[in-house]
Amino acid sequence: MSRSGVLPFILLLLPLLFFPQKEICVLDLTVKNAETTEGNLYSAEHILKSTGFTYTVESSVNNAVKSKMILVTSNIETTTFVQAERDSIVSFLARGGTMIVTNLKDPLLFSYFGVSSTLFNNSRYAIKFKTNYNDTIFKLFDDPFEKEISLGNAASFSVAMGTRAYTLSGGDTLAVYETNEIAAFHNRYVKGHAYVLGTQFKDVILRPQVKQDYYANRSYSNSFEPGQDVYLFMISGIIKRHLPYSVWKHTSPCNFRSSLIVTHDVDATTAIDMWDDYANYERVNNISSTYLVTTHYVHDKLAKNFFDGYEDDIDRVKKMGHDIQSHSVSHVPDFDIESIVPMGSPGNTRQNYQPYYNGAVSTGVTVFGEVEVSKNLLKEITKTDVTCFRPGYLAFHNQLINVIDSLKMPFSSSHSANNVMTNFPFFSHTDLNMSGRLTKVLEIPNHISDVFSSDVMSEENYLQKVEAWKTAFSKAYNNDLSSVLLVHPTRYYKLYAQQLLIQYLPQDVIISNISEYGNYWLNRNEIDFTTSVNADTLKIYLNKKRSQLNPFLSFVAGGGKKYHNIKIYDSDHVPVDFARSDWKTNDAILHFSCTRPDYGKYLITQNPQISNVNIYPNPSGKLNPKVHFDLMNETPVTISVYDMKGKLVCVPVQQKDFNLGPHDVDLNVCSVSGGMYIVKIKIDEETFFLKWIVE
Repeated sequence: MSRSGVLPFILLLLPLLFFPQKEICVLDLTVKNAETTEGNLYSAEHILKSTGFTYTVESSVNNAVKSKMILVTSNIETTTFVQAERDSIVSFLARGGTMIVTNLKDPLLFSYFGVSSTLFNNSRYAIKFKTNYNDTIFKLFDDPFEKEISLGNAASFSVAMGTRAYTLSGGDTLAVYETNEIAAFHNRYVKGHAYVLGTQFKDVILRPQVKQDYYANRSYSNSFEPGQDVYLFMISGIIKRHLPYSVWKHTSPCNFRSSLIVTHDVDATTAIDMWDDYANYERVNNISSTYLVTTHYVHDKLAKNFFDGYEDDIDRVKKMGHDIQSHSVSHVPDFDIESIVPMGSPGNTRQNYQPYYNGAVSTGVTVFGEVEVSKNLLKEITKTDVTCFRPGYLAFHNQLINVIDSLKMPFSSSHSANNVMTNFPFFSHTDLNMSGRLTKVLEIPNHISDVFSSDVMSEENYLQKVEAWKTAFSKAYNNDLSSVLLVHPTRYYKLYAQQLLIQYLPQDVIISNISEYGNYWLNRNEIDFTTSVNADTLKIYLNKKRSQLNPFLSFVAGGGKKYHNIKIYDSDHVPVDFARSDWKTNDAILHFSCTRPDYGKYLITQNPQISNVNIYPNPSGKLNPKVHFDLMNETPVTISVYDMKGKLVCVPVQQKDFNLGPHDVDLNVCSVSGGMYIVKIKIDEETFFLKWIVE
C-alpha cells in the first residue's frame, strides 16, 4: 500500500480501534411486524436509556446477532422471521448469546426457548415475581409492591391489557400471573440464555406513562408504586447477570445514591405571603429549590389578583438562587376537562387572555393561554427563560404536552410518580396517547407532597405525614432513584415538616431543583459511549466533548474494583479527569468531584420563636458592630439606639419586615462616641433591651 493510502486506511480503522462493537443490541421489529406506532421501540429504548446502558438499534437479525445480548422490541409472530433468520437466532443462542423477547408466538422457535404452548387473553390483573430465583436479576425487588405488581383494576374494568401465558417444555419460571399461569421465564439453550416475557414493552412502559393502564396504580401519591420500574430493574438485572463487567450511567447525580428535588407551588395568597420565608430558609441552608408561580392577575371566584404588586418578590426569590417556573395563570380545577378547556392557539398575552372561574366552571381558559402567558410574564420578571410547567391541582390536560413542546419548554412536572408508576423521568407523548408523537418534553414526576387524598395534612398530624414522606423516599432511595417533593408554602408547620425530611436524608443524598436535575438528566440521555478492556485496564469512550459533559454525570463500572486503571476519553479522544470511588460490593463509580453542602446550617424550631438576639462584638470599639437575631417567620423589626440618659441617638431599622432566618444589622450607621448605649429591638410584639459598649 502506498504511503498516501495509509492515512485514509488508519482513519477508517479508528472507529473500530476506539469504539468497539456494543454488547447490547435492540432488535427493532416495528417494520417487520407492520406496527403502526413505535411504542414498543420507544419502551425498549426507555428501559436501556433510563438504566444507563449503551446499545445499538438494528432491524436486521444478521447484524443483531453480532452482539452479546439482544433485546427484541415486539411480538415474535409466526410471520416475523424467515427460516434463515430463525437459524441465525438459534445459532446466536447456541454459541452463548442472551436474548430477551416478549410475546413469543412462533411455534418454530418454541423448542429453542423452552415453550410447549401459549395462551393470550386480557383478563389477567397482576404479576408475581419469583424473586428468589436469582439474586442479580431481582436484586432490587425487596418490597412487596415490587414482588407483585398490578396490571389493572378488576373492580373498574372487565378487561385489562393483553397478556400471554406460557406452558414450558423446559426452563425456570421468573413470574406468574394471579391465575398462577407463567408470565415470564428463563431457558438455557446450549451455551445461551433466553428470557421470555408475556407482556409487551409498550404495555408495561408506555401505557402507564400516558395513563391508559386500566387504573393499574395502587395509590396516587406519598407512597410507592413501581409497577413500571420493576421491568427496568429486571432487564437491568439480566444484563448485569450475563454481562457482569458492563458499564452504565448512574441514575443519580455524581456519586450520590439519590437526590431530593424540592419544589413549591405558589398558587394562593397565603403562599404569596409566606414563600419568601421558605426561600430564605433554603438559601441560608445552601438549598436551591424550584418555585412554580401562578401568575393569577385576574380577580375571580377562585382567588383575588395575587400577581400584580408581587413582581419584586418573584425577582427577589430568583436572586436568592432559586429556580422560578410556571404554575399556570388561572389555576382552575377543571383545566383537564377538554370540553371546557380547549387547547387553543399561540399568540396569547396578558392583554388578550382573560381566564375566569365563576365558582363552578371556567370560561376563557385555554392550554396555550395558561402555559404561554405565565411563561412570558415570569420570563419578563426574572430575565431568564422559563423551562418547566406544572398545572394547578396536577390536572393533566390531554393536550398539555403538545403545548409545552410547541413552546419549546424542555420540562414538565405534572404527573404523580405513583400515578404513572415510575420514579424515572421520561419523554412525553402528545395527546396523552400511546399513538401520540414522542416529544422532547422530559416529564419529572412528583413523588411526595403535602397533598394527601385522605386525612389531609394539618398542624395536628403533620409529623405522621413526614413519616409517610420518609418511607416513600427511602423506597426510591433503595433503588438509586430520586424523589420530587412538592410543598405549598402556606404554613409554618409545612416548612418544619420539610426540614424534618431534610434532616432525615442520608449523607449520600443531594438536594436539587427541577432545572438542575432536568438538565443533568437531559445530558445523561444524550451521552453515549463504548468500552474496551485490555488486561486490567478499562477504557470508556464518550460521544461528547469534555465541555459538553454535565458536572453531575457519572458512570458505574460493573466489577470495576478488579481494574487497575479506568480511563475515560471524550469525543476528541482527550482524557477526562474523573474521580474514582468504590461502589456497592464489587463495582466502581467514575464521577466529577462533588461536595454535599451543609443543609442544616440554620435550623428552625417546631414552634415559631425569636432567638439569639445579641450584639457582637460587644464591646465593639472601631470594629463593625452588628445586632444579630434569628426569626422563625416573617416579622416586622424596629431597632433604636438610646444613650444612657434615654435620648434617642439613631434608628438603624424602622418597621421593616425580615424573612425567616438569621439576620445581622449594622450598627455603624450610628455615629456615636465611646460609652454605653441601650439598643431597643422590637420584633413583632416582643421587645429586647441590650447594653452596647463602644470603646
